[in-house]
Amino acid sequence: MRIAVVDDERTFRQQIASMISSLYGREDVSCFLYSDGAEVIRAFENDFHLDAVFLDIEMKELDGMSTAKLIRNYSRDIPIIFTTSHTEMAMEGYEVDAFRFLGKPIEEDKLRQAIKDLEKKLKVEEKIVLKKDGEDLIFPISSLIYVEAANNCVRFVFTSSAVELRMKFSAAMDMVDGITDGFFKIHRSYYINLGHVIKMSSSDVLMDNRETLPVARSSSASLKKELFEYIRRNGR
Repeated sequence: MRIAVVDDERTFRQQIASMISSLYGREDVSCFLYSDGAEVIRAFENDFHLDAVFLDIEMKELDGMSTAKLIRNYSRDIPIIFTTSHTEMAMEGYEVDAFRFLGKPIEEDKLRQAIKDLEKKLKVEEKIVLKKDGEDLIFPISSLIYVEAANNCVRFVFTSSAVELRMKFSAAMDMVDGITDGFFKIHRSYYINLGHVIKMSSSDVLMDNRETLPVARSSSASLKKELFEYIRRNGR
């Protein structure tokens, strides 16, 4: 695994690289150290392959959020792990699809869990299989934005397409829950992937495909709680 560590504090970037190498195994990971966001962006410009980026939010030249937005121009999928002493910025991380937030100073057990989850994400992408017209349609579960009840059918809306099946909404939710967590029922007709939310209010949510979906009044408080818990647990 090739990991970038981006931080304008030399001591910290060396420390986290040492921790990663120790936890993961020096033969299985290579850490590349960058002192600011512009340096790691130049690596992407030169097609330098990286599997993940540990990115400090508070940097003097090009801050972490701005750097992450530029990284997304080169890769929509590379996991970005933010390191920060300001965890209240977690919601903003949705805009750049952050994988994790690690508070400074970095705690070894949280870094260990982040590395384990990172390895799992890079090696295994869970799939959902939908049967339609005698064919098996296979999609990465992470690409499922939401499930919608539509009359006697259910629409599975993915990042690149949508599939409509004749089935019960409850059965569709059970199918998703059997594969992954991180979904929440915001309305009697909508079951959303929290990882695709970029903005929320008391009455609706904006998904990253730019669709706005309604939130039932009775679900608003629970959604906010689940969303922040999802950010704490997954960072995206």
